[in-house]
Amino acid sequence: MSEESSSEPQGILPIAIEQGFIDGKGLTKGDMEEFEGEEISQGEDGSAGFASHNFHTGKIMVSVYEAEPGKVHIDGSVYDEFIQILEGRLILTPDSGGEFEFKAGDSLVVPKGYKGGWHMPDKYRELIIIDTAYLEESGDNS
Repeated sequence: MSEESSSEPQGILPIAIEQGFIDGKGLTKGDMEEFEGEEISQGEDGSAGFASHNFHTGKIMVSVYEAEPGKVHIDGSVYDEFIQILEGRLILTPDSGGEFEFKAGDSLVVPKGYKGGWHMPDKYRELIIIDTAYLEESGDNS
């Protein structure tokens, strides 16, 4: 005779992407030290900051990220990143030339190694999916 198991589901379960977080509600204020060493300029109102919610970290990381207007220069992205813009605009200016503008509703991939400008002229929110292999490469498995 087998023992009754608890009513809690067992095994690997799906993770809901809650609409409230997609809408920017309940995000946690981030630490700007995460961007140490990057060239960052504040928004026109002097603000610089972001908030986020991480849904999952495994072979991929799935998060909602929200930021005030600002600019950053990325000197070689350490991961591949899928982005779906939920609010605002994103203007990418690769060091190799060109300008690429994306707006709410657009999706894009920023490949590992991207070098260039990352400009959010308005309040900005995105759903991001990041390849976490870089954590293993850097030894940061936290």
